[in-house]
Amino acid sequence: MLIGVLTYNIPHRKTYDTLCLLKARGYKDVIVFATPLHYKKQFKPLYEHRPQLINQISSIKDFCNNLDYKYELIDNFLDIDLKENTKILVCGAGILPDNFIKKYKVINSHPGYIPEVRGLDSLKWAIILEKKIGVTTHLIGDEVDAGYIIEQKEVPIYENDTFHALSQRVYETEICMLVDAIEKSDRNLIYKNGKNTEVHTRMSKEIEKDLLKKFEELKI
Repeated sequence: MLIGVLTYNIPHRKTYDTLCLLKARGYKDVIVFATPLHYKKQFKPLYEHRPQLINQISSIKDFCNNLDYKYELIDNFLDIDLKENTKILVCGAGILPDNFIKKYKVINSHPGYIPEVRGLDSLKWAIILEKKIGVTTHLIGDEVDAGYIIEQKEVPIYENDTFHALSQRVYETEICMLVDAIEKSDRNLIYKNGKNTEVHTRMSKEIEKDLLKKFEELKI
């Protein structure tokens, strides 16, 4: 089974971890499509909740060579020409064309419960808004962080927990569920639309300053 992976042409932690797990699970026929990253991260949050890159890590291209996976640098997602309904995992990508997501099974792993928590900084918004904390895998469709649900898992807060320990568990769950979704996406899936739910933007520092206080309240 051929598996596609979408990413950026820069060192990227989620891509490295996903490719490692694919290799560990025995997936041999994998092709990575990398697109240029056209923006530079400007916003620096008060509390980082995504794992950082390991120093001196190789490029995505070199890493693919080491794993014996194919690598292609593309300018446009429409440059991809695979068999219809090929499963493609999203590790990093911009807006995907409609005909692309209709041709393939494009799988996303979202660090939030859909449709209650959509958009950016989902873990932080779930804490602030007292929503269920978890991860959702789904097929990408017309709506942002909505669509046909493959799997949802809750990630609990423990009595002796820390925000960053929780963040790491959410991230690890996100990676495992993304690879699990290759097989689970063949089941009958339930559609959840995003109607009447907000697509969150990056959390402002004014709201974020109350994050740890709110986190401690949820532990009680």
